[in-house]
Amino acid sequence: MSKLVVSTIETQNVKFDSDTTAATINSSGSVSFPVGLTGTITGVEKTVLVGTQAMSGLTEKTFTGIPSNAKRVRLTVDGTYKDGSQQTRIRIGDSSGIKTSGYDFRVNSPYASGSVYTEGRTAGADTYMDGASGSGFTVWGFVDITSLITTNRYLIHMNLYSNNNYYINLGLGHVDLSGAMDRIQFTTQNGTQTFGGGSIKLEYMV
Repeated sequence: MSKLVVSTIETQNVKFDSDTTAATINSSGSVSFPVGLTGTITGVEKTVLVGTQAMSGLTEKTFTGIPSNAKRVRLTVDGTYKDGSQQTRIRIGDSSGIKTSGYDFRVNSPYASGSVYTEGRTAGADTYMDGASGSGFTVWGFVDITSLITTNRYLIHMNLYSNNNYYINLGLGHVDLSGAMDRIQFTTQNGTQTFGGGSIKLEYMV
């Protein structure tokens, strides 16, 4: 077997001996495969931004367009708060709409005094720490959603914290959908309370 050892190779195209282009490298270093790939590539993950939303004046935001091959979906929460005592609620859905029941979700919320509150929810993935009004109950953190082994079953993993008495909000649960997840909703328990500030961002990894 022959061997070529060089410090740098500069090229734009990699071709098979039939002169078919197998890979193209652009000026930013990104690689494309014009005829597709076979087999499995491991250790490579691409993050796609779905969008961001300033929540001031809104009662909810639903992001759509999540593809069926998304490995992980992340909703980032940056400083949201609201005008009433309903907790923040995150729900997911498929092409038939947002799933409003059937969640098996638990939230664990320790705070400054050392006490810990634990609650279960079936209508969505709810917070605990911001169940009051105003910027003194502001939320930061992220929520990850990944598929489980059972078809269309999704794990919801919540990591949030608040300026309310040093609460942290750790949640875990799952829900079964009728199809592949393609949307996520950020709202409140009754869906009518207005957010006073902060922003959210949705990304997925493929």
